[in-house]
Amino acid sequence: MSKSPSDNKENSTSKGPEANGDSANDSTPASAASAQAEMAKAFQDLARGEQQAAALEASLTSLESKLDALLASFEGGPASFDAGQVKESSKERGPGAEK
Repeated sequence: MSKSPSDNKENSTSKGPEANGDSANDSTPASAASAQAEMAKAFQDLARGEQQAAALEASLTSLESKLDALLASFEGGPASFDAGQVKESSKERGPGAEK
């Protein structure tokens, strides 16, 4: 003997009001407190991310200044470099690249 589709429907709908979304207590103090806790955690995560971004920005700024100093030392033509290498590198950058 086979079951009809209506028999399966009766079994699937007997889960209670919470399963169907019919609960009238969706805005209980417990769920409001939970929402506030989630919001507080989100703000803490956001603040932590902003701090990390600021630290990365400071690190990148420091790295940029070190790279600028290194580039300036190459362009200044220190005695340890061959003058031909400096001329070739300035030609590769183009005619308006020299300062």
